[in-house]
Amino acid sequence: MNAAKKVYEYAKKAFGLVCSGLRKVKAHVKKHPWEYARRAFQMVMILLAVGSGLVVTSVLGLLGFSSIGPVAGSTAAAFQSLHGATAGFSLLQSAAMGGTAVFVIIMATLFAGAVVVAEFFRRRGGA
Repeated sequence: MNAAKKVYEYAKKAFGLVCSGLRKVKAHVKKHPWEYARRAFQMVMILLAVGSGLVVTSVLGLLGFSSIGPVAGSTAAAFQSLHGATAGFSLLQSAAMGGTAVFVIIMATLFAGAVVVAEFFRRRGGA
């Protein structure tokens, strides 16, 4: 019973310290909102860069683009047989093969994310 009481007291003290720390963080955020907005923007951009790479690779795989070319019998193969290797098809195949198109797709995603975040702040009366 004594051990349980010690654990309870320790948890109570630790939780109190966490709450106190969160109050200090909240006060600091209120004093410096743009600093935290900038940090949030940076985190969103990092998540978009990493996430877009993961999502793009998965979607390309589902469509039938692989690191060695279009997969036989896939949507990509059907499109190529009907329309040939168009510029868009080549861009997607390059991305699936890990070429320069990956960079282009990630940069386009980051640009779109930046536009969305900028519009969010504009509507809120900020930057």
